[in-house]
Amino acid sequence: MLNRGVSFGLLPGISNILIGVVIVSLVIYAVKVRELIGRLGLGLMIIGGLGNLYQRVMYGGVVDNLNFFGLFYNNVFDYLIVGGAVVLIFEYFRTTR
Repeated sequence: MLNRGVSFGLLPGISNILIGVVIVSLVIYAVKVRELIGRLGLGLMIIGGLGNLYQRVMYGGVVDNLNFFGLFYNNVFDYLIVGGAVVLIFEYFRTTR
């Protein structure tokens, strides 16, 4: 299934340039983060974003081939992005207490 939007098919027709800007912003932020677990979370998000961007450039959209109980389709890169976000949220609450 070819997805021209972001996860869950939201924002169809989003620009590859905008996605590239977000990825570059994450890389710049990752350089400033000192905690290892924070860098891990950002690294997962960057790898997932680059994988999806590559598919957008090569195929005109992201190939979503993993069926999630018939509710929606995603790919491995989407799960890397979500996993990285979960790690960052965990790190945020761990360091603010």
